[in-house]
Amino acid sequence: MVPQEKISKFLTYVLRHRPEDVPLEFDRRGFVPWADLLAAVQRRFPDATEDDVLQVVQESDKRRFELKDGKARATYGHSFAVDLGAEPTLPPARLYHGTARDLAETIVRNGLKPRYRQFVHLSASLEDALAVGRRRDPRPAVVVVEARAAAEDGLKFYASGPLFLTSAVPAKYLSLWHR
Repeated sequence: MVPQEKISKFLTYVLRHRPEDVPLEFDRRGFVPWADLLAAVQRRFPDATEDDVLQVVQESDKRRFELKDGKARATYGHSFAVDLGAEPTLPPARLYHGTARDLAETIVRNGLKPRYRQFVHLSASLEDALAVGRRRDPRPAVVVVEARAAAEDGLKFYASGPLFLTSAVPAKYLSLWHR
């Protein structure tokens, strides 16, 4: 049996960042035929069963992937253009962005930008943002986003999986959370 974490990392890599490495044919919404994705996983991990891959896609607590009408895709995190088909949504008053401490001041000063991704990723809870930030720093910083105020000023937010996405957040809506 192939560990779920390995399958998840592979799916993340090909569905979010490097589809040309497999290769896979994406539609404009980021979906690929399930059979093609399963074949790609099984080329990489010959012992992986369809049930193994289905479990990763359907049972991820982070809701990274979705399966619909015989096709699969990543729900967020793309570094290439994908039309997620999401409708703008009114965010909660505050959202959070976990990051490394050495980046936090620059973000608050210059704004939050997607860098190499299509959108900025924002967490709905402080705890989730801290968990994200810990991937880069054992004692991460959290940038607080005054999301409702930004939305009222015209910034569009989209719900995707457990996250909120937006194109960028100007500095005037940002502050640092202090422990």
